[in-house]
Amino acid sequence: MTQVIWQDSYSIGIDTIDTQHKQLFDIMNKIYVASEDDSDIAVIMPLFDQLQDYTKYHFDEEEQFFTTLSQSNIEQHKSEHQFFIDELEKIKQQSLRIGTISLELLYFLNDWLVNHIQAEDPKYIVQGNLAQ
Repeated sequence: MTQVIWQDSYSIGIDTIDTQHKQLFDIMNKIYVASEDDSDIAVIMPLFDQLQDYTKYHFDEEEQFFTTLSQSNIEQHKSEHQFFIDELEKIKQQSLRIGTISLELLYFLNDWLVNHIQAEDPKYIVQGNLAQ
């Protein structure tokens, strides 16, 4: 796995949300670098906590924004967000048990987030007629 580099194709065209997505990538990259450097779990866990906190903040912001655009399928979107939050907690607990975070788990985080940004978030922009 390599660090997640922001690409223009990830942009959904709403500066606030794009900036938050970039922040999520930044935090994930910090976790990746710490893991690659074989940092102690005591170094990785505060970063992981930051990822969990920021993810919840971002999802709340995004859900509020998307709800103003469209009521259609917003519950499904919230459900997907909750799945990711739950997975983050599972990964955290597993990492605490084994004393490190596995790269396989980082792959999951990366893949889920990129896929969600590219495939799911734009649906609400199109429905709200804000797509460019």
